[in-house]
Amino acid sequence: MFIYITYDTEGFITGYQNTEADGYTKVFILDSWITQFAQHSDKFRYDTDKKVVLNPGNLPDLSLEELNNKYSSVLETSQQAVNSATTLAQQQTVSATSINQLQQSITALALSQSAKGTK
Repeated sequence: MFIYITYDTEGFITGYQNTEADGYTKVFILDSWITQFAQHSDKFRYDTDKKVVLNPGNLPDLSLEELNNKYSSVLETSQQAVNSATTLAQQQTVSATSINQLQQSITALALSQSAKGTK
């Protein structure tokens, strides 16, 4: 499969796309590398002398399904954190309202006692 890549001074791939564009180099990626490349493109290198992409050969075995499961887990944890933060904010609002009402009651009581004391 042909793709277009950009790479840094050491040959490590910094970006890729399926369409030709300025600054991108056309390279061939073996079909058997596609999944690994999609997951770890920054680990692959481009040999500027041989004009080939080099597979590091020591990439972890992680399927797209596993990657999706990990992403879903992170998303779920993030949603739980948002829900907890929302609940906390709601509780703080209720507490602030209660404190405000208590202050008003104390102020009213103090004014009432003050008025009785001056008579």
